[in-house]
Amino acid sequence: MLGLGAGVPAVAHAAATAQGVALNANANCGNADLDLTLTTSGAMREFGLVTSGAATLYTFEQATPLLGTFSGTFVGYKNSPFTPPPPVPGPVLIGSYAYVGTTPPTAATTAEFFVYYNCSTRQVLLSCYGPYGTCPQTAAQAQAALPIPTLDRTGLALTMLLLALAASVALKRRT
Repeated sequence: MLGLGAGVPAVAHAAATAQGVALNANANCGNADLDLTLTTSGAMREFGLVTSGAATLYTFEQATPLLGTFSGTFVGYKNSPFTPPPPVPGPVLIGSYAYVGTTPPTAATTAEFFVYYNCSTRQVLLSCYGPYGTCPQTAAQAQAALPIPTLDRTGLALTMLLLALAASVALKRRT
């Protein structure tokens, strides 16, 4: 029975662990680069996706040239260049997504990263990292995941009082 494993090649096991994500210092409305903090061992593939609303602005999937075995913060993970989305009323919100590990990705072998931000102000609205399947992958998914602010009883009472006062001032001006 000792020879059972003889001649059978060892199967490499890829592992990638996400430890943090930040918007890169150069990110704007045409560059959605990220700074990824991760540890990998045998990672083989990487993927990037940039979206705004329902539009895909940039995407790629490739063998990972630099992150196969890595530990630390990779500054400037390239999710660019792309043509900025057309101007719309209100802020332009960008979703920048990446994974490192295997394709197809699995939670056991792949780390993912996501930042949702206002591209004009660089304000981060949502950031996420973890095993594959943890984070939104698009701007639309991130928008749906953002909590809708609610008021407690005191906040609701104060809001109603404020509206009543504003209405009484408006009515007094009419008479």
